[in-house]
Amino acid sequence: MNTADAQSENTFKDALEIERIYIRHAFQNQGLGEILYNLAKTKATLLGKKQVWLGVWEYNQTAITFYQHYGFEFAGSRTVHLGDAPQIDLLMVKHL
Repeated sequence: MNTADAQSENTFKDALEIERIYIRHAFQNQGLGEILYNLAKTKATLLGKKQVWLGVWEYNQTAITFYQHYGFEFAGSRTVHLGDAPQIDLLMVKHL
């Protein structure tokens, strides 16, 4: 499979999607999120990508703050379905 086939949005060209970074509460604030983000950023650079992007639930302020700390900016939104319930994901992008 081509890495472009794995993208869930076609909005971002020449970009790598970070699908999820979840850290169990007991392990938060220990630098693990930063390590995972840096791995994704390194992979994007090795693939020659110009951006890294992700979708984050609109009410997950902890994650939004984390991504903003690393320079992500808001770039739109999308509706996703969790079962029958529609949820709004904010799309955030970081230019490398």
